[in-house]
Amino acid sequence: MRSIASVWRLEPRARWFFAAHLQGSLGAAAGYVALLLLAYERVGSAWGATAVLLADLLPAMLLGPFVGALIDRTSRLGGAVAADAIRALGFAGMAVVPGTAGLVACAVLAGVGSAFFRPSTYALLPGIVSRERLPMATALFGAVRDSGQLLGPVLGAALMLLMSPAAALGFNAVTFAISALLLVRLRGRVRATASACAGAGEPASLREVLAGRVARTLIFASGTVALCAATMNVGEVVFSQEDLGAGSTGFALLTSAYGVGLVYGALYAGRAGRSVRRNYLLGLAGTAVAMVVTALAPDLYFAVFTFCGMGAANGLFGASSRILMHRSIPEAVHGRAFGLVDSLDAWGFGLAVIAGGALASAFGGRATFAIAGVALLVVCCLVAPALRERRAAMEPLPSV
Repeated sequence: MRSIASVWRLEPRARWFFAAHLQGSLGAAAGYVALLLLAYERVGSAWGATAVLLADLLPAMLLGPFVGALIDRTSRLGGAVAADAIRALGFAGMAVVPGTAGLVACAVLAGVGSAFFRPSTYALLPGIVSRERLPMATALFGAVRDSGQLLGPVLGAALMLLMSPAAALGFNAVTFAISALLLVRLRGRVRATASACAGAGEPASLREVLAGRVARTLIFASGTVALCAATMNVGEVVFSQEDLGAGSTGFALLTSAYGVGLVYGALYAGRAGRSVRRNYLLGLAGTAVAMVVTALAPDLYFAVFTFCGMGAANGLFGASSRILMHRSIPEAVHGRAFGLVDSLDAWGFGLAVIAGGALASAFGGRATFAIAGVALLVVCCLVAPALRERRAAMEPLPSV
């Protein structure tokens, strides 16, 4: 943990960045609870929640690479500020615009902000921390996001006791506005990208990035893992309720155990002196094995243990994947690379909602975990050869 703490202590520019990200993540997860409740109230069925979820996902699914190209050619900091400002407008609109159509339209607007967020922030990180502390900062970024997703629903539930869902969405809009203001403080303090410093011409294209074996493997493996992990998220409700008979309390325990593991795994990935390549493969294989073992869990207590391990492995994989992307992809095209990852992850999540529901309905929760775990083991076997040579994962692609 000392190496993670050094990022906060020795990188003053990163403090504003992580402060903005932490309260924004908490607000986003809390607002997610309020948004689903408000959609259900206005539509009167589960289709309301489905509509706003799809509205939030579609911009990332369709616009990811284009957004990445835009921020590469303009400003990563500007993209991050715009992301929070757009989401603030979107959630404020949800709170005040009447009708289902207005709610969905504002959800699409918030989704556009989300589509800007991840490529902008991941591409911004190398400009605000030193090279030697970039792995720790990347891991801390993932841990902060996961902490928000873990604690945000608790905050959302508390807000629901004090105010209406619409008011809670307004509160979320305020958190995004504050986040944008905190990020503005970094103006003039972000290091220029490597290509700009070297006086290079136009940055490499996304096609040239994908020509590299390591980069191509990292990007597409991320989307596949998102598909399998989200399939598990859909199936865990059936698994906890029907296979384990755990009830709502048991389901809460499982999701909490997974969230705690996720945060720990992300932080572990940033420890100095650890092989990033080894952490990446360990996280990928560990997630797959934990899914298969979970399918065999005899009771709730065993499943809590495997869910915690599954979350830790997934957190380790996710943070290690981003660290390797920072190292193996030219900084000038980070926006496009992370935009493509964001798009593939969104497509994976969207497809998993359908695939996970179909698998869980047809075969049950245990089979869903087993199928997703075996699929990830196959992915691991395909990915490992591309990262076999330790130096391959560390050498940047040639710039043009």
